[in-house]
Amino acid sequence: KYSVRYIQDFTVNLPIEKIDLYKWITGMTDADYNSYSPAHKFMESFTKDGVFYMTNVENIGTEKLVQYYKLVSHAANRVQLYSAKSKAYIMRWFPVKVGVPWQFYVQPVSHTSSRLICLIGVDYPNPFLRFAAWFTGLGGFFLRKHLNTEGNAFARDIEKKFTSNS
Repeated sequence: KYSVRYIQDFTVNLPIEKIDLYKWITGMTDADYNSYSPAHKFMESFTKDGVFYMTNVENIGTEKLVQYYKLVSHAANRVQLYSAKSKAYIMRWFPVKVGVPWQFYVQPVSHTSSRLICLIGVDYPNPFLRFAAWFTGLGGFFLRKHLNTEGNAFARDIEKKFTSNS
């Protein structure tokens, strides 16, 4: 009810058959993550009892986000993660718990290209926080800008990693 979602697609110059999003996300390193956006500060991942987890830290607008993702579902053409207990530090100082979905899908476009579809969002616990995030730009301008920056970098990295594996 107090959520925002942003979806954007990016061209990947590879056929869908060469792309494995699950392999890409589980193989992501801290150096990879940091290269996708100047807002990215830290990332680590691990698998426990067969479940993939990822923690990352990023600054979006005036807010710092610490996200604790758990893999919800996956296939070669899609990955869905959710962080039920992300911490958004308002003005990088006051912590608030929010939910954060992070999803990737790849669709065929032609025999030489695909479309990477990225979804990010925030689930706020109440309308006041939703309004405050909109007011500071996190729930709108800065989140959309961040998605555009990292999504383009994700597409280029997928091209690089799966072209070399051909």
